[in-house]
Parts: sequence; C-alpha cells; structure tokens
Amino acid sequence: MRQQRQHVEGARRLRAAGSARRGAGRRLLAAALGVLAAASVAAFGAAQGAGHEGEADAEALTQAYLGGARFQDLATAEAEGYVSTMDDLGCFEDEARGGMGLHYLNNALMDAELDPARPEALVYELDAEGNVAALVAHEYIVPVDAWDSPEPPTVLGLELHQHPVLPLWVLHAWLWKDNPSGMFQDYNPAVRLCPAGVKVFGQE
Repeated sequence: MRQQRQHVEGARRLRAAGSARRGAGRRLLAAALGVLAAASVAAFGAAQGAGHEGEADAEALTQAYLGGARFQDLATAEAEGYVSTMDDLGCFEDEARGGMGLHYLNNALMDAELDPARPEALVYELDAEGNVAALVAHEYIVPVDAWDSPEPPTVLGLELHQHPVLPLWVLHAWLWKDNPSGMFQDYNPAVRLCPAGVKVFGQE
C-alpha cells in the first residue's frame, strides 16, 4: 500500500513539474514575442511605411505575434477556416516594389471588426514551384460596404488604407519576414515574386 501511495505521489509530482515547465515555456514565449513586438515598433519608427501615420501599438503587436504563430503550420490555418485565394485572385506581386505572395482568407472574419490575433487573411510566400513556403505577413481587411464611418478602420494602432482595385480597407503587417520598405507596406522586396506558371493578380 505504501509503495502504491509512493507511485501515486510520484506521478502527481511529475504532472505538476510538467505543468510548471509548460507554463514557464508559455511565459518565455510570450516574453520573447513581446521583445520582438517592441523591436518591431522601434524598426517601424525608423522606417515607417508610407501612408501610415502614428506608431504601432506594442501590446497589439504582441497579440498579433502570439495569435499568428500557429499559422506557420498551413494545416492549422486551413483547419481554422483560412482558404487559398489562388483560384479567385492568384498570387500578388509588383515588379517595382516587390513580392507579396498568396493570401489565405477567412470569410467568417470579413466584417467591420478587427482583431490583431485573428487577421482576415494570412499571406504566404511561394517557392519556385508554386508551393507554400512560409507565412510572411498578416493582412487585416474590412470590406468597404461593411464600414460606415468617415474615418478609416484601425488595428495595431494604425489606419487601414483602401485597396487600389478591390473594394476593401487593408493593412499588411510583415510580422514573419522583414520588409526593407517598411513593416506595413503592401509589398516586400525580400519576398519572392510569383513563380512561373501560377496565376498572378491583375494579369490575364
């Protein structure tokens, strides 16, 4: 009986130790992402994206990093309702300003609400064969028809701007790949242009 109690007590201590380690790991991740968000705000101040006034909010950026990290796994993104827009829109690029990539859109989020941790679209860079290579950005979107205020919608402490073609308010946040042009610019010269053979937005 004593030996059984010892086994039970040992198992309880192991579970408690495991829980403490997981909790410490989560706290460490949150702290690291908080530092990353603060560094992103500092970098944004040094190379501010054109058309975006003010300073990004560090707490909101931390929420964006924490909420978006799991979407590095495309299967997780798809399981949570994000769908490829390749057939409808194609891959996005601007030869003068850089690449953007392929958007995975969550139609359930296409309304007037914005949540740093739940972007309306996830932007993935494509490899040379046209396959998804990595998550590179969030895109926050509000349909023009859903927004009735004279002021632009805001997220991360920044104003969205109207897309030049689509009836949308948008803001890109290059959280997962540095953008030499600015963290909140639409295009990123460090992102691969659309590979040959894939549909490109705006091109027949």
